Amino acid sequence: KGRAEDARKSLQWLRGKNVDTEKEMRDLMRSQAESDFTKGSNTFGQLFTKKYLPAVLISLGLMLFQQMSGINAVIFYSSDFFLMANSSYDVNMCSIIIGVVNFASTFIATAIIDRLGRKILLYISSVSMITTLTVLGSYLYLKDIKVDVSSYGWLPLACLMIYVLGFSIGFGPIPWLMLGEILPSRIRGTAASLATGLNFTCTFIITTSFHKIVQWMNMSGAMWLYAVICILGLFFVIFFVPETKGKSLEEIEKKLTGGSRRVRCQSSSKPTINGC
Repeated sequence: KGRAEDARKSLQWLRGKNVDTEKEMRDLMRSQAESDFTKGSNTFGQLFTKKYLPAVLISLGLMLFQQMSGINAVIFYSSDFFLMANSSYDVNMCSIIIGVVNFASTFIATAIIDRLGRKILLYISSVSMITTLTVLGSYLYLKDIKVDVSSYGWLPLACLMIYVLGFSIGFGPIPWLMLGEILPSRIRGTAASLATGLNFTCTFIITTSFHKIVQWMNMSGAMWLYAVICILGLFFVIFFVPETKGKSLEEIEKKLTGGSRRVRCQSSSKPTINGC
């Protein structure tokens, strides 16, 4: 607040020196003016109004499917998984490899997220996880019914590497990124807190229930269960999640709320906005 020129320089650096950022800057200033104007109102109650509910539900849905994909159960219990799968490789080495893939793929996501778009990466992420979880479940099921799968001992590690890579370029970072893109400024803080709380709650549920799920339906069943959840997540992305690539915050808000309320400038201390 009060540092419009610094914000303009930062936005220009983010978008690139050859990109005209003036319109986006005006949209951001208008959004900030609306946020300041409505500060102190009952923002929690606003979350569930017809105007803001679509953006809130999309944010919550992305967080729900991010964690219910089983990623944290796989990461936390990777050693147990490789033991159960009778992997051909050292269990500790496999866990280290998964960690390295998880770390490195974050940089891949950073490099391609603005080139391919959010929805394309979410599609790739979902299909990768669905495929690998289904294959893993089938491998483990065959092992459980005493089919000789020793010649495919490399498969668990390969599948988990692709699974983690797929998650890390899509459903890992994009739900967090889209919190700042699809939530209108008036409710952004409250809605983001609610979405974060749901994310952590789902993380707790997934990590604490993993062994019980394995006891109930075996490891193969757990993999298939997560695959089904990922399928539901894919349909959620197809039908409900908007593409935000190349769109300003103002354009995204108009699409999700059916229009953007223009705010009258209250004093000279507010940012100067064209049209006020």
